[in-house]
Formats: sequence, structure tokens, C-alpha cells
Amino acid sequence: MTSTPLLADTVTTSARREQYLLDRLWDESTLPRQVQFHATEHPGSIAVIDEAGAHTYAELAADAAGLAAALAGRGVKAGSVVSVQLPNRYETVVVAVATLSLGAVVNPLLPNYRVHELGHVFRTVAPRVVFTPGIYRGFDHRQLIDDVAAVVGVEVLHVVVGDDPGPGERRIAFDALAAEGASSARIAMLGAGRASAVSEVIFTSGTEAQPKAIMHTEQTANFSVRVAYEDLGMDAGDVVWMPSPIGHSTGFNYGVRFALYHRLPLVLQDRWDGAAAAALVAQHRCSYTLAATTFLQDLIAAAQAAGTSLESLRYFGCGGAPVPAHLVDHAAEHGVQVLRLYGSTEVLVGTWNRPWSTIEQRRNTDGVPMTHVEVTVRDDAGNDVGVGVEGELWTRGPNTCVGYFADAERTGATFDADGWVKSGDLVVLDADGYVTVVGRKKEIIIRGGINIAPREIEELLVALPEVQRAAVIGLPDERLGETMCACVVLEAGADLDFETMVARLRTTGLATYKLPQRLEVLDVLPTTASGKIQKHELVKQLG
Repeated sequence: MTSTPLLADTVTTSARREQYLLDRLWDESTLPRQVQFHATEHPGSIAVIDEAGAHTYAELAADAAGLAAALAGRGVKAGSVVSVQLPNRYETVVVAVATLSLGAVVNPLLPNYRVHELGHVFRTVAPRVVFTPGIYRGFDHRQLIDDVAAVVGVEVLHVVVGDDPGPGERRIAFDALAAEGASSARIAMLGAGRASAVSEVIFTSGTEAQPKAIMHTEQTANFSVRVAYEDLGMDAGDVVWMPSPIGHSTGFNYGVRFALYHRLPLVLQDRWDGAAAAALVAQHRCSYTLAATTFLQDLIAAAQAAGTSLESLRYFGCGGAPVPAHLVDHAAEHGVQVLRLYGSTEVLVGTWNRPWSTIEQRRNTDGVPMTHVEVTVRDDAGNDVGVGVEGELWTRGPNTCVGYFADAERTGATFDADGWVKSGDLVVLDADGYVTVVGRKKEIIIRGGINIAPREIEELLVALPEVQRAAVIGLPDERLGETMCACVVLEAGADLDFETMVARLRTTGLATYKLPQRLEVLDVLPTTASGKIQKHELVKQLG
């Protein structure tokens, strides 16, 4: 296996970079430097609260410094990729800060990725180190990493958090690794890397079968959390609650990064449960989160069942799936102010309702652009369509990512020469500058706030000997937004039932959340004259 190619900004022109620096939209701040500053000035302030308890900034800085020194001793340096497949817990935050303090690249991963997904990650970015649990929710991640390493043919240091690492020369316990660097921790913490260098690589699904590796720098990510804090009118008394997975851009950037950058307490929730969420919010007086519609629905249902108010939660950023207007109203009845938004891993948050937006705007739109972020709406020919006309959303600003890692073709198809990012989402812009998402040009199923690329599952389905053609569609679901239905045409004389399909897909190493929830065996799939499957007709037929 070849070594990891150099990570670099592939889309920002020198003129735009100079302007962002001149306007102080980009600066030299990094997350580790922020943590170190907070630890020096406010050592006893609470940084992270998880199931194990509360951890101060002094503890976080010391723990991250020790781990950074140990990672440096194991060959991690500027540009090295460190994959982090951990749940929402304190150690995950320590790993992120330690990695960034070396100028290395943090690669957050969802804990429910399996061989299929991790194999693509390892082949793409060739991580030097991977952090996982041992056993998590009944699944053995130690065996998972062994299987992935064998399939891909890569040697990676596997650090196991919270469990016995088991045998293996390339495997070590988290505590043992951290102890290696304790003596030289202070030196390691000072080397916080260049803010302009790529510091995050986050994988996200696209219309293609293989997920894209999206690159952000400390400058793009830190601008985004600064402008969000300012645009929402937040202050030092706010408390961040994060139930979204840290392995996703939402949880990492608008949970971990947002809280640590601004010295706000970060309350982490690992296992999702609406009643537990309501209790956490009430106990810690949480005031801010960013989470998908499903989280909001369950939280409000739990509050209603318990007859409790959640009036501290003044900033519930919600996006990634449709947010029904009645849910915004229902949340308000329980003291929760919902602020709909539009975002993606490429642009982080592009538009967001403000606390002072009218109730109609908060119910029916996805907000106005963040300060210093530009949006425009274009037709298929690339022309601006103006107010009130449906078109594709394009975004430009210091918030946007710096390209797709080792993927010039898809980078060129998404970013134009002037720095605009093509979204694939259909929107309408009103006279007040508010954006409303009305549909998608790209084929993405959003189930519980997680994007799933249908083509990835379709390619696995047509590889089954029984299947002649396949189309995977999203069907409306009141709680999850969408569920996934596999529509197949079988070979002559073949038979396939739902249980067999699921069992076959599991053998490919596909993550459980990507398994279809329904199978429809059809005689024919509707197509256009050119032979393209008409998925909208399938949705009409089966929805």
C-alpha cells in the first residue's frame, strides 16, 4: 500500500486566502492553543461532562499533552492521519486535541462503521493510528480493525479505549499509550501545527458509491464556530449539549470544537434516549445543541410524557432532514427554541435562523446566511435565478472546506474557479434573504439525520446472483424522516426474501444503519426513455 498523499488546500485561490486573512476571518488560532489558553487562565473550568463525570480544562490539557507526546514517539507528525472511531466520551475529546496539537489530521468516524466503510477509509487516507473501543454495544472493534487491516493490507497502530486490548504487536491500551508520553507532555503541547494546514478529514456519503473525504483546516472550522457563536448571540454562560455522534461533522465541529473553542462546558450523551436527554438538559441547564429532527422529536416527546419544561435550551439548531413546522411550535410549548438551519460537511453551517427571526421564519425556512458567507441560487445552466424561484444552492465563504482528499475529479465537479460550492440541494430564496430547502438534486437518503448513498447499496444488491436490477429509495417516515426500501427485479426463476437479502448484505461488512428496512420484488423498474430508473415513480407507488 502506498503512503498517504500530501493533504493540501486544493480550492482556495491565493487572492481569496489573502482577503480572508486581511479581513481577519481566518487567523492562526487552533483548537489545541485555545484549550491550552483556557487551561492556563481558567484551569478549574469544566471542559467535558460525560458518563464518567466532569473534567476540567487543566485535566484536558494535561491528558491531551501526554497523549500527544506518546503519539509523537510512535511516529505521528504533521500531516499524519489519526482515525478516531469512538463514542461520545471524554477520551474522544482528548484524542482529538492531542492529534491536532501535533499538526496531525483527525479523522472522526462513526462507531457503527464496519469492514465495508472502514476499508474505504483505510485505503483512502492510510491512517497511522486508529482509536476504537474494545467491545462497544456488543460489537468487537478489536476484531474489526484486524479484519480491515488484513483486507486492505495496511499496518496501523490500534489503540483500544476502555477495554483490554488483547494480543497483537500493533495493539495497545489507551492508558498504556498515554503513560508513555507523560514526561514530555509540555513540549508536545506547544507544537500546535499551522492553522492553514488540513486538520480534519471527514467522510460523508455522496451520490457515488464511495464516500467523499472532505478536508477542513483550523481556519475554516474555527471561523465557522466563531461566526455561529456571534450570530446566535451566545455568551460565556451557555452550556453545550451534544447527543450527535462525535464521529460525524455535526458532533465534532458543533459539539467538541464549538464548546472547547469558546470555553463552554461540553455535556456529552452517548446512547440516545429521549428521557435521558431531557434529564441531562435539565440537570446541566444546557442551552445549545445542533442535532437532527429525530433527536428533537424524541426529546420533546419525553418532556411531554414527564410534564417537564426545557426552558434552558434556547438554541436548538436543527437540520439535515425536514423539520415540520408543527414540531417547532410543539418544542416552543416545552421551552425549546428551534432554529432551523442548512448545512453540509463541505460548508458546515451555511444558513441559520437567528433567535430574533420571526416565528414564521423559524417554522418555515432554514435561515439566512452566516455573516461573511455568501449564497446564491442557480439554474441548471449556472445562471442566478433570483428571489422566489427554485434552483440549486451554491455557497462561498471562509467556512467552506478546502477540497476532497485525493479526489481531483469530484473536487472539480463540486467547486468552481471562483470558490463557489455546488450543493446538490434545491432551495428558494425569499426577499429577506431566508433560504428554504425544497428538495434534492442528488440521490441521498437521510435516515435519522445520517446520509446514506443509495448507489452504494445498489451496487451490493446487483452483485447478488438473484438480482438483475436494483434501486434503493427513501420512503417518508414520521420519526426518522426517511426509511430505506430496496426495489429489485430478480433473474428468471430466482427467489429472494427480506431476511436473505439482509443476511447477504451483512456478509459484505456493510454497516447496520445502511441495511434496507423493506424489500419490494417488482416485475420491472420504471425508467425514462434513456433507461434511467425513475425513482420518484417508485416513491409514488410505494410511499
